[in-house]
Amino acid sequence: MKHLPYCFLLYCSLYAHRSIHRPHQDLAPYITVWSDAHPKKHTLIDANLRPVPLLKTFDRKHFEENLFPKDSVTFRYEKQVLPEQVLPEQVPPEQVLPEQVLPEQSVETKKINTLINRLMQEIEKKKRLYKDFIILKNSGFIRHKKCGLLIAKFKDYPFILKLFIEPPESFVNPYDKGFEVCNVFVASGSIRHTLGFSRIKTLNYIHEKIKTSTQWKDRIVMPRKWFWLPEKADWLNIEAHNLGENKKDVVRIPSTYAVIADAMEQDPIKQTDNDELMALSQYLEHRVDPHTKNFFIDKHTGKIALIDTELFPLILGFNEKIQKHDTHVKWYIHLAGKYSKEKFFSMKNYRKKRQYNIKHYYID
Repeated sequence: MKHLPYCFLLYCSLYAHRSIHRPHQDLAPYITVWSDAHPKKHTLIDANLRPVPLLKTFDRKHFEENLFPKDSVTFRYEKQVLPEQVLPEQVPPEQVLPEQVLPEQSVETKKINTLINRLMQEIEKKKRLYKDFIILKNSGFIRHKKCGLLIAKFKDYPFILKLFIEPPESFVNPYDKGFEVCNVFVASGSIRHTLGFSRIKTLNYIHEKIKTSTQWKDRIVMPRKWFWLPEKADWLNIEAHNLGENKKDVVRIPSTYAVIADAMEQDPIKQTDNDELMALSQYLEHRVDPHTKNFFIDKHTGKIALIDTELFPLILGFNEKIQKHDTHVKWYIHLAGKYSKEKFFSMKNYRKKRQYNIKHYYID
C-alpha cells in the first residue's frame, strides 16, 4: 500500500489528460475526426499534436502504387528444400513420392483477401485467437474496442500482416493503447496509425542507399512490403487546426489498412553484431532504430535482415537531422534526453514553435 502514491504519480505523469476545468487557448492545436461510415465528429485538443505526422505521412499516390498485387504474389524463396533435404531435380521422377512434391510457390491475392477479411470478422467478434493467423504482437491493440495495431503471421503463407484499425473515436484517443503508444505520442505527436505509412518509403530509400555502398550492398537483406486496403474501405477525415502553416487543413487517410511483408527466417545460431548495427544506422542517418530486435541473421542468405522500416525520427519527434552516435549506450542516452525534454522540460514558446513547424529533414 505504501507504494500506491508513487504508482499514482507515475500513472498521471504518463497518461493523465489535461484537466477539463483548465481553459483552452484559442490557438491550441486540435483535430476533429470523422469518417464516411461514422459521420459523428470527435475532437482531440492536445499540446503534443504536431503537423508533420498528421499532414505529411500519407501520400495517396505512393500508397496506391504499392498496394498488394491484384492477381497473385510469389513467395520470397521460390526453391524450397523438400522434407528429405533433396531438390526435385536431384531425384529421378519415379522416385519422387507424393509427399515430396515441391510446395506451392505463390498465392492468389483473392486468397489473401479472404483470410484478412475473415480475421477482421473475428476481430469484430472480439475473439482472442484467430483461425488463420498467429499473433506476434498485440500490445497496441485493444480487443474490446476493436482498434489499434495488430501484428500477426499467416499460418499457411510466408507473410507477416500489420493491421491498423482506427475509427474516429479511437483515433482521437492516443492515450488508451498502452505504454508504448502513449509515449510515442508524447515524444513526437505521432498517432501510431499514421506511422505505418512511412514503412515502404523508408524501405525504398534504404534499397537505393545501400546499392551505392560497397560495405552494405551485399550485407543487408529486407522483406518486400505492400499496402493492403479493404474492398469497401472507410476513410477518416482529419481536420487539423492551428497546426503547420495554415489555420486549418483537412487530410483523408484509410480508417483500416495493412502492411503485408515477407516473413523472414532467423538463423538460430548466428547473431548480429551491435557495432555493425550501429554503423548501419549511422550510414542511414538513423532512419532506422539500431535496436537489436529490428535485425537478425537471415537463415537463407546469411545476411543481416532489417525487418522494421518504420521511419524512426518520426517516432521520437526528430524534425532535424539526428547527430551520429557510435554506441548503443550513447544512442539511448540521447533518446532519453530527447523524451525528457518533450515530456517534462518543454517551455510554452518551444511548444508553440513545434506546433507550427512543418520542416522535416527526413520527409519531403
